Amino acid sequence: MNILYFGSLCDKEWFNQVCHNNGTPSQVAQFMFEKALVDGFSAKEKIEMELHYLYQEPYYPKGKFLMFKRKTKRLNQKYMVKYVSNLNLPLAKEVYSFFQGMIRTFTWGVKNRKSKQKVILTPFNYTPLSLGIFVASKLLRIKRVNIFTDLSSDILTSKRQQNMPLFKKMILPLYMKLVNFVEYQYDGYVLFTEPMNQKVNPKNKPFIVMEGIFNNDLDLSEVPKQKAIMYAGTLAFEYGVKNILDAFEQMEDEDLELWLFGDGDMKEYIEQLAIRDKRVKFFGFKPRSEVFEYEKQATLLINARNPEDEYTMYSFPSKTFEYMVSGTPFMTTNLKCIPEEYHDYLYIIDPAESLNDQMHAILNKPKSELRMKGEGARQFVLGNKSSVIQTSTIIQLIQQEVTGGKLMK
Repeated sequence: MNILYFGSLCDKEWFNQVCHNNGTPSQVAQFMFEKALVDGFSAKEKIEMELHYLYQEPYYPKGKFLMFKRKTKRLNQKYMVKYVSNLNLPLAKEVYSFFQGMIRTFTWGVKNRKSKQKVILTPFNYTPLSLGIFVASKLLRIKRVNIFTDLSSDILTSKRQQNMPLFKKMILPLYMKLVNFVEYQYDGYVLFTEPMNQKVNPKNKPFIVMEGIFNNDLDLSEVPKQKAIMYAGTLAFEYGVKNILDAFEQMEDEDLELWLFGDGDMKEYIEQLAIRDKRVKFFGFKPRSEVFEYEKQATLLINARNPEDEYTMYSFPSKTFEYMVSGTPFMTTNLKCIPEEYHDYLYIIDPAESLNDQMHAILNKPKSELRMKGEGARQFVLGNKSSVIQTSTIIQLIQQEVTGGKLMK
């Protein structure tokens, strides 16, 4: 099988440079997912992939580059990655991306014209590029499968719209229609949550649901525990981080600490709180491997997003697998995106009870019970959500789609 891949996966050296300059938790999450995805394909025989990396940043001069261009780099022992060049100016960037998508797809399609099994796989929907891919794929009659890790409507938040250039604000209604048009045209869908299907797949094309892939490149060895509650990820009011802070402040245990990792619009608030309450430790944005070491040391990991917020139906928290594999008990609100099969391995927050009381109750459980809960969660993820298992599911979808077979949903 031949796969043409456009995504956010690059060589490790460039990724580290991006993270050092202006990396965000969402960029890290997307990179780690795509790395696990491609690692899974690398482990399969008779899978050939041509990978293209799309680098995005604000328009120049806010962004670092006026013209972005890098050479092909080795991704792993099996695959290379090609970098999609771009002219980082308003409108020029979008037009350039459209033609890049169209030309690169057409070139690959012609080169692999004799292949009976070929497909275009994308783990995001950047509309200008995707539209170019769509045009070329229709001309060459090549099937396309998209992985929806989020919805475009959730990514284009009102706050992000406020920071858009004027010309983008003016054409946004038309742009969103184009976004929807492109999303509806795929031949197969890989979704992170079941409710996504109603949003992006109105034609009821073949689809599968998978919450993500665990990238098993971390040190899973045990470390001594410390008396700490921990949150890592986007530090945003809309993600319920303030609820965690408020609940922790009500806890009177002077030996208990709250560890916070990441970046977001609550950064300044957290820095001020850390000055007032010495138990609050703010570490900022750190490498994934370093964050994971703290996750293993903590007593309790927590996510307190509001389950009534609509976006939680369409977005599976990227830290979930990492939290569960750490072996530390994980406490979360009952989000609609988390399937029932996970509940045996999690502590579910009861909205009718105070959060600090529930955290206190878990911290006072026997160590043997906490250890069993954490270990059960680890084994569940390692046994069901690894790159090999999840990519096998995607390959089944692709093979049945390109051969015209009926898909199991």
